[in-house]
Amino acid sequence: MNIKKLNLVYFSPTNGTEKILKKISTAFKNIPTEEFNLTKVENISKKKFRNNECVIFGVPVYSGRVPDVVLERLKAFSGENTLAVLVAVYGNRHYDDALLELKNFVVEQGFKPISAGAFVARHSFSTKDFPIAENRPDKNDLETAVNFGMEIFKKIQENNYDEVLVPGNFPLKPKSPRINSTPSTIEEKCTKCGKCKDVCPVDAIEINEIVKTNSDLCIKCMACVKICPVDARLILDEKLLKISKKLYLNLKEERKVEMFI
Repeated sequence: MNIKKLNLVYFSPTNGTEKILKKISTAFKNIPTEEFNLTKVENISKKKFRNNECVIFGVPVYSGRVPDVVLERLKAFSGENTLAVLVAVYGNRHYDDALLELKNFVVEQGFKPISAGAFVARHSFSTKDFPIAENRPDKNDLETAVNFGMEIFKKIQENNYDEVLVPGNFPLKPKSPRINSTPSTIEEKCTKCGKCKDVCPVDAIEINEIVKTNSDLCIKCMACVKICPVDARLILDEKLLKISKKLYLNLKEERKVEMFI
């Protein structure tokens, strides 16, 4: 099959997933590429992909599952037996059932998954004191992403559209209970620049006299922490710090990229 168009569909608050998908896409030389960034809801509109296109889906992994907010936004996209590549990006613990969940979802939406990969990126709970996969994706990860793309492109050129088999269990593992905590703001340092509000994928941040975060909306992606130019946005909540420390202590060994072609 001659693919007429490549599409990148991703949710990437801290840009790790976006970076990986763009590297994968470099193998599809001379093929028009369009990006659909689901991180901000205002960017989303309904779209149906044709059977001469390929879509690379990139999602973060939260506690071994695809976040509800991501699945909800993915509902805007459908296919007509459109070839699909599945990419799950996790913070060095494990992706558990995320690839299987994503596969089942996109199949219901009219896509045909032919390849999949699990990549590692900096954990959202990583801090200076408790760094977790701090420098991922690294050079080797990105080189692997390029090679992964080349293998996918080769598979398509050979008209091999066999359905990809991915790890996971069904029923899917239960999703972790919501943590009623958010990143904190040091008001004395905060300049009210608004970057944290702008980057929040769920519009959980309100800036007036002080910065307020709606804990019912916050998904703990920590994009606001990463983007703050004056380090006024931090993980200070005891519950979050306890999780961060536990992950840091238990995730010393860096996981490698897994590919299913």
